[in-house]
Amino acid sequence: MFDPLDQPARVKESEEFRRTHYRVYDEDGFLKAFAVGPPANSTLESVLAYICEKFAGTEGTGFASKDLVILLGPRIVAVVRRGRGGGPDVTTFHD
Repeated sequence: MFDPLDQPARVKESEEFRRTHYRVYDEDGFLKAFAVGPPANSTLESVLAYICEKFAGTEGTGFASKDLVILLGPRIVAVVRRGRGGGPDVTTFHD
């Protein structure tokens, strides 16, 4: 039986937020955001380095080796999946 209280809360992201932040999602929804501008000045490379470092962490310390998608604006810019050895396998998408 469907219980709407079991569903994760959904927050509509503003167009500006989507344009100025790398956003990380797993199958359950939003996980983390990284600002493109100051003071963070995140790049795709720095976001992927952070995700790969924390990939296997559990109980709030990482991403529990789940498949992840990274977006900037309306575009998927990378996917991180659990590889054969259990570590992160990164695929990036460039224009």
